[in-house]
Amino acid sequence: MKAASAPVDATKQKEEVQGVFVIRNNKAEFLPVETGISGTTDIEITKGLQESDEVITGSYKVLRTLKPGTSVKIDNSAPKKEEESN
Repeated sequence: MKAASAPVDATKQKEEVQGVFVIRNNKAEFLPVETGISGTTDIEITKGLQESDEVITGSYKVLRTLKPGTSVKIDNSAPKKEEESN
Protein backbone atom coordinates (compact mmCIF):
# COMPACT_ATOMS: atom_id res chain seq x y z
CA MET A 1 0.00 0.00 0.00
CA LYS A 2 1.33 3.40 -0.97
CA ALA A 3 1.35 6.21 1.59
CA ALA A 4 -0.45 9.42 0.66
CA SER A 5 1.67 12.53 0.57
CA ALA A 6 0.74 15.55 2.62
CA PRO A 7 -1.08 18.32 0.73
CA VAL A 8 1.18 21.11 -0.49
CA ASP A 9 0.74 24.34 1.45
CA ALA A 10 -0.28 26.94 -1.14
CA THR A 11 1.56 29.72 0.72
CA LYS A 12 4.88 27.88 0.27
CA GLN A 13 4.55 27.62 -3.51
CA LYS A 14 6.49 30.17 -5.52
CA GLU A 15 4.07 32.82 -6.73
CA GLU A 16 4.61 33.82 -10.35
CA VAL A 17 4.25 37.49 -11.19
CA GLN A 18 3.16 38.55 -14.66
CA GLY A 19 5.45 41.16 -16.10
CA VAL A 20 7.64 42.34 -18.92
CA PHE A 21 11.25 43.39 -19.29
CA VAL A 22 11.90 46.97 -20.40
CA ILE A 23 15.15 48.70 -21.29
CA ARG A 24 16.50 51.18 -18.75
CA ASN A 25 20.08 52.49 -19.18
CA ASN A 26 20.83 49.66 -21.67
CA LYS A 27 19.91 47.04 -19.05
CA ALA A 28 16.90 44.79 -18.64
CA GLU A 29 14.49 45.79 -15.88
CA PHE A 30 11.50 43.62 -14.90
CA LEU A 31 8.19 45.43 -14.40
CA PRO A 32 5.12 43.70 -12.97
CA VAL A 33 2.05 44.36 -15.14
CA GLU A 34 -1.66 43.66 -15.18
CA THR A 35 -3.07 42.04 -18.30
CA GLY A 36 -6.38 42.09 -20.09
CA ILE A 37 -7.46 40.38 -23.30
CA SER A 38 -5.07 37.73 -24.60
CA GLY A 39 -4.84 35.74 -27.80
CA THR A 40 -2.49 33.14 -29.19
CA THR A 41 0.39 35.57 -29.71
CA ASP A 42 -0.72 38.86 -28.11
CA ILE A 43 -1.55 40.01 -24.59
CA GLU A 44 -3.09 43.35 -23.66
CA ILE A 45 -1.20 45.21 -20.90
CA THR A 46 -3.68 47.27 -18.87
CA LYS A 47 -1.41 48.58 -16.08
CA GLY A 48 2.29 48.80 -15.29
CA LEU A 49 3.82 50.40 -18.37
CA GLN A 50 4.43 53.99 -19.35
CA GLU A 51 3.98 55.16 -22.93
CA SER A 52 7.73 55.69 -23.37
CA ASP A 53 8.76 52.20 -22.11
CA GLU A 54 10.58 50.04 -24.66
CA VAL A 55 9.57 46.41 -24.08
CA ILE A 56 12.10 43.65 -24.72
CA THR A 57 10.72 40.99 -27.05
CA GLY A 58 12.06 37.61 -28.06
CA SER A 59 11.44 33.91 -27.82
CA TYR A 60 9.85 32.49 -24.68
CA LYS A 61 12.99 30.42 -24.02
CA VAL A 62 15.23 33.51 -24.02
CA LEU A 63 12.88 35.73 -22.02
CA ARG A 64 12.42 33.09 -19.27
CA THR A 65 16.20 33.06 -18.68
CA LEU A 66 16.70 36.84 -18.82
CA LYS A 67 17.74 38.34 -15.47
CA PRO A 68 17.17 41.91 -14.24
CA GLY A 69 20.30 44.01 -14.75
CA THR A 70 21.46 42.07 -17.82
CA SER A 71 23.02 44.33 -20.46
CA VAL A 72 20.99 44.35 -23.66
CA LYS A 73 21.66 45.48 -27.22
CA ILE A 74 18.82 47.27 -28.99
CA ASP A 75 18.04 45.84 -32.44
CA ASN A 76 14.94 47.40 -33.97
CA SER A 77 15.56 46.04 -37.47
CA ALA A 78 12.68 44.25 -39.13
CA PRO A 79 12.83 40.46 -38.89
CA LYS A 80 14.15 38.78 -42.03
CA LYS A 81 11.49 37.05 -44.10
CA GLU A 82 12.15 33.52 -45.28
CA GLU A 83 12.55 33.27 -49.01
CA GLU A 84 9.58 31.64 -50.68
CA SER A 85 10.31 28.41 -52.57
CA ASN A 86 8.64 28.04 -55.96
